Amino acid sequence: RKRVVVDAGGPAAVVAAMGRHTADVGLQRDGCITLRNMAAGSDACKQAVVDAGGAAAVVAAMVRHAADLLLQRAGCDALQSMAGGNDACKQAVVDARGLVAV
Repeated sequence: RKRVVVDAGGPAAVVAAMGRHTADVGLQRDGCITLRNMAAGSDACKQAVVDAGGAAAVVAAMVRHAADLLLQRAGCDALQSMAGGNDACKQAVVDARGLVAV
């Protein structure tokens, strides 16, 4: 099922929603959780989340809502899931300033 959602553009839809509603901490938190869940699949799923801008969206949410502990946890989990892939995924998390955000 996860692969079907990813293949249907799920990561891009989540990243777009996060970009449109940056001030909504609940949406940002849910976006991080959803991206984490999608990236927790195969390397292809991780790559799709990264390619959709998932790492940058998560970092932006973490920076904007630095005082929200639940969002910080969800963001760290999402970045960890993305970075668990191939070297390109790891580098994408680094390039998105993921190390600075955590």
